[in-house]
Amino acid sequence: MIESITDSFIRKITRSLQRGKQVHRRLPQGGLIYIDRPLPFLVIFRHPEGQPDHPTADFLKANAAYIISHQERTEELRPLVQSIANAMADQFGAFMIIEVMAALPSTTDTDLFKVLGPEHQLPTTTETIVQELQNIKLSGIHTSVSTATNKPLLQEPLCLIPEEDLKKHSILMLGLQLRPIYKNDSTGKIYPLLLRTLREKVANAIKKTVFDFVNVQTTHHPVHFQALGRQAVNRVVWRIDKQLTSISDQFRFLLLVTPVNNNEAWEEFKKAKYEKAPTFHYRLMPVDADQLKRKLYNISIEKVDDPTLGYLFRDKRHELDKMLTMLADRNKPDFLYSSMQLYGTVDDQLLKIAEGILATVPESDHKSSPEIIPVSEFVAQAEQEIAFLKEQYPGLESGVDVRDDIVGLIVSKGRLNVGTDAKIPRHRAQALIQHEVGTHILTYFNGKAQPLHQLYVGSPGYEELQEGLAVLSEWLVGGLDHTRMRILAARVVAVYHLTKGCSFTDNFWRLKDAYHFDDETAWDVTMRVHRGGGLTKDAVYLRGLVHLLNYLKEGNELEPLLIGKIRQDYIPIVQELIYRKVLRPVPIKPRYLLDSSIQPKLEQLKSGISVFNLL
Repeated sequence: MIESITDSFIRKITRSLQRGKQVHRRLPQGGLIYIDRPLPFLVIFRHPEGQPDHPTADFLKANAAYIISHQERTEELRPLVQSIANAMADQFGAFMIIEVMAALPSTTDTDLFKVLGPEHQLPTTTETIVQELQNIKLSGIHTSVSTATNKPLLQEPLCLIPEEDLKKHSILMLGLQLRPIYKNDSTGKIYPLLLRTLREKVANAIKKTVFDFVNVQTTHHPVHFQALGRQAVNRVVWRIDKQLTSISDQFRFLLLVTPVNNNEAWEEFKKAKYEKAPTFHYRLMPVDADQLKRKLYNISIEKVDDPTLGYLFRDKRHELDKMLTMLADRNKPDFLYSSMQLYGTVDDQLLKIAEGILATVPESDHKSSPEIIPVSEFVAQAEQEIAFLKEQYPGLESGVDVRDDIVGLIVSKGRLNVGTDAKIPRHRAQALIQHEVGTHILTYFNGKAQPLHQLYVGSPGYEELQEGLAVLSEWLVGGLDHTRMRILAARVVAVYHLTKGCSFTDNFWRLKDAYHFDDETAWDVTMRVHRGGGLTKDAVYLRGLVHLLNYLKEGNELEPLLIGKIRQDYIPIVQELIYRKVLRPVPIKPRYLLDSSIQPKLEQLKSGISVFNLL
């Protein structure tokens, strides 16, 4: 920290910006200057004299260029702001300053925001910020915006740049006054959730306003308003990212909630003539859920001042908390309730689609039992597909493990696990390889290629989009048959009845009697849904497919969804981080995106088709 802002300090700051470098320095009395890179704008906050207002100052930290100082330091702050503004105006052709302030408790203003702008100059920029602030929606709070002249900012004692200098250097000065609804008037205590939400929304309103200004007034033309956000990520972000990943890596959730005695339990169930629920055994728990939770909540996510990354980390912590709760409650009734929170339930619309599939799709589109591919041959084909992906990205370290404690196929930590007794129809082999390798392994390593670990560990709720993509890939390579679609629908129906209190035996008999599944298929669906105490995850396959088809029908592209293990509503977040150059382009593409013979099917998806049209 420096004791005063000297001429030498100002020259160093200005020179750094002119050389294209980042500026991050302490100012007197705990002030801060942060400029991510040369940019045609600056956001300023000055603590009122004798009344430091740190909550309002925090609004600035979501921006890529800001100064936090004190009103009593205005005299020495003035030449610093002028030097930065003049240098950046010379570089970009114009410059914009937004000064943020909190309304004083004594003020009679009832509006949530007041914009202070020039009376006759650049009315469109003022209109933009007013419109963006009016668009902010807060539960139970009326968002009103008023406007006033910026004259108080151009006169003593607040003036940072004289009015004639603003005109000479094409600098626009705006003020943004907030009514501090995030603070209790009588106690001064902060409402942290409201502060966090409002801070993020105001930061976006500022970026959109600056975007409008720079595109019209300067030589700088960002492709999107989010491109004006911070590109540099401070060390605390990477530390927290690693801490969350470390906790996630300490347990393999799906393996821990999947029975290890599937074959024995099936024989036991058959012996009891399907009238007595089987006893399942699980792997020994490798972690103490309570200790891991303590570590989880000791992670200082509140130190992340980037709203987008802070949201990602809080979201992941919430998911890990739920998973650890489920592991602690494995084989107990509470397991189901946490599962419903984590993976959701079955709504009426999804149930209707599932029941429609079971009613209209023929029970089998093969007249005789399909040929089963030997496990060794399937493994060879899967390894060939992994080699194809590795050609695109040499950092892809994957493989196939054949295990006797696995039922069917499971991808875990970027590797494909195949059960020794896996019965895979030959006509479905390539579809399943695209499902497991072309989707799950591919997105794992696309995520690993990013600096942010959460993209390969998986964002909360990523399973729905993942499985939707995986099932769609089966259709794209021509392997999504009637039997597969009926099984996906059966899982939805079984999950629905599970959440309504249905027992294992009742769900099994419903699949057999009402929907005519053979014994082993009915067993497999029921086991998957009831494992651990009731796992609602299996509803995500069909739900993800339905949502994905709607997403593509709206004209959206498939490729951005493959950047890692994300959920659909993360797309704007991922896109923002790409604009900000925090994330990189997708390095690996699945075979179906590179195969010209599959393009007509991709075009068909854009025209809009339902799950019923896939068969």
